Amino acid sequence: MASPLPPARSSSSPRICSPIDCRTPRMSLRTIVLVLLALGAAGLTAMVARGWLADQQAALPPPAVEQAPAPAVAMAEVLVAAEDIATGSFIRSDHLSWQRWPKEAVAAGFIVRDPASMADVEGAVARSRINRGEPITAGRVVQPGERGFLAAVLEPGSRAVAVPVDATTGIAGFVFPGDVVDVLLTFRHTVNDSESGGAQNRNFSETLLEAVRVLAIDQRVDHEDGSARLAKTATLEVTPKQAEKVALALSLGSLSLSLRSLARVEDGAEAESAEGSRGDDDGAGGGRSYTMDYDVYYMLGDPLAMPMPGRRAAQVTVLRGSNAETVSF
Repeated sequence: MASPLPPARSSSSPRICSPIDCRTPRMSLRTIVLVLLALGAAGLTAMVARGWLADQQAALPPPAVEQAPAPAVAMAEVLVAAEDIATGSFIRSDHLSWQRWPKEAVAAGFIVRDPASMADVEGAVARSRINRGEPITAGRVVQPGERGFLAAVLEPGSRAVAVPVDATTGIAGFVFPGDVVDVLLTFRHTVNDSESGGAQNRNFSETLLEAVRVLAIDQRVDHEDGSARLAKTATLEVTPKQAEKVALALSLGSLSLSLRSLARVEDGAEAESAEGSRGDDDGAGGGRSYTMDYDVYYMLGDPLAMPMPGRRAAQVTVLRGSNAETVSF
């Protein structure tokens, strides 16, 4: 016979449990502290990581922004000074060079390549100093034949004088601008002889000026093709005192040019030694050089062609019948 079922419990009756099953779970203080520390460490780590990421992003270069290409600048070639050019200097090809220059910065007066060329400026004179790299402008140079050209060529304190020349006095046209010459004065002077009581016309020649620069031959101030040309006028660069001598000499007689060597002796003592080594044939003692007419007669080997100055001629009267003839020796 089956055992009887236990009586059913109503839902409202209280639950009866053992002391172990009915114990309420509780966290210990140690666990709470560990949890709080873990949460704090996690938060601190998150803050540090966030700051590091921000610094890394700030250090990164900004993203490249594509820009439209700049338009090409139009350039021109401008004539400039390849080296310093002093005032009054003749401009040569080695003084010049072409330099690229923005077209929008090319000022009026600049010399631009094509159609201009270096040959358009060669032979001109600098009105003022032109430093290296500065553009050559039309206003800073003066061309041959232009107003003020000769004044620009002259050294400070110098003067320009013109002397007449011909095929003989101008060395057959072989004197060119830039050459260095001596100026000779030839004139006739009447000398009174105290012994004979008479007057004689004597010819003299003297070196009036030494080592003067030729500025121009006629209206030419450059060598051009270098061919010899007969000229009528030579323009010389002299000092104010030398200009006075030339003006006076033109009224006394004729002037001739004597071409000097272009070789330069840097040491002045060597130059003086060279002059002294040529001898003292003129008897001037190394001073002013002059020549009289009887010196030329002696050089030609005919000392009897003209008596020495101051020497009385010997006279003998020869009688032939009724005729008398005076012979001088």
